[in-house]
Amino acid sequence: MRPIFLTLLIALAFWLRPAAAQMTPETAARAVAATLIVRAEGGPSRFLGSAFLYGAQDRAVTNAHVVGRAKTVRLEAQDGMSVTARVIAIDHARDLALLALDAPMGPPLQPGGPVPVGAPVYAVGAPLEAGFTLTAGIVSALGRQIAPTQPVRFIQHAAPVNPGSSGGPLLDAAGRVVGVNTRIADGSRFFVGIAYAVPVAQVTRFLSDGALPAHAPGMQVRALGPRMRTALGHTGPGILVEEVRAGSPARAAGLRAGDILTRAAGDVLSRPGDLAFALAASKTEMRVTYLRDGAARDVVLDLTPRAGPSLSTGGQAARGTEYKMADMGLILDPDGTINGVVSQGIGYLMGLSHGDRIAAIDGRAVGDLPADWASDMRFDRPLLLRIALSGGGTRHYVLDPWADPVGLRPSSGANVLDRDVVVFDGL
Repeated sequence: MRPIFLTLLIALAFWLRPAAAQMTPETAARAVAATLIVRAEGGPSRFLGSAFLYGAQDRAVTNAHVVGRAKTVRLEAQDGMSVTARVIAIDHARDLALLALDAPMGPPLQPGGPVPVGAPVYAVGAPLEAGFTLTAGIVSALGRQIAPTQPVRFIQHAAPVNPGSSGGPLLDAAGRVVGVNTRIADGSRFFVGIAYAVPVAQVTRFLSDGALPAHAPGMQVRALGPRMRTALGHTGPGILVEEVRAGSPARAAGLRAGDILTRAAGDVLSRPGDLAFALAASKTEMRVTYLRDGAARDVVLDLTPRAGPSLSTGGQAARGTEYKMADMGLILDPDGTINGVVSQGIGYLMGLSHGDRIAAIDGRAVGDLPADWASDMRFDRPLLLRIALSGGGTRHYVLDPWADPVGLRPSSGANVLDRDVVVFDGL
């Protein structure tokens, strides 16, 4: 009888346990009504992503990579209302943008507080262009810095999102905004159980204090692994300078490849991502401590914005110029098989993946192209690519380097031969 009694006691405790908060249908309806589809303004009504009313009926928040360089966009609500919105503020470091609507729409969403791991959350947006879609999951981790050059600690969650969800809100059970959905786990084309949102506290700081500074010290760094530490005889914190660009603030301050950076802006540097936070906390200069030949030295980097060329990260090509496939962030075999995709490069943001193969360009089989087409051939126009997917099947993609850019952040994948190298250069 004792096991039966114990079983009944456990069942009673389970039945009486506090129920996890769940979003009500009424709250869900309000959240969906405040979420918007973002389209390009003028010409073809090209889908860009998601946004949501926030703080006021004539203000909306989305991702910087959703609006790209557009000055105006078109916003559509669930009830069919459509208005023009102006991009009035943008923060590339946080990947946020603020829109001013030409006419007010429905009631805006309000901010929520911090959410713990395990809390239920809800994502609203237009995944795969399926507008006004709500999905549910939980907070799976907090404080994730997923791009070493981006000074943001993201909320990791399990509410399904897909391309098109970017810029939509992440909500708690009461329908309050806890984040802005921004990214899917790197290396995956579609949702695989891990998604990231910019915490609402970062949105509040963006709206009150403006964008984070876009400093470009002009160097590449890498984390110090155990073998490197042994070889260099270094046991403390620090990151290794891989390269310093000519004409950069880092070069002007006297930094060289092989230096070990130990502190920046007063903070200890243990990994490349720490440098991003130090840069974000600096204004026109930053003090750096480094080791060279075992001796500690201090320098001050001049971070005053300056014009000049920046190191390519596989991003947008300049209007009116030619480009190669490598400029699009694609590393190809001669048969068109993709062996590498630079994170946040044009190819990556199109959805191309390692193992996919370019079978034809503008209807012409790659076998009919010059032998060096994958590495050296230059193009001066958008291309229609027929892609043989690694999992089977085919897709067509338009490769257009001059379209509104969808990824404007620095990328750790700029050195495609070594993904541990992190580029701190111009946006």
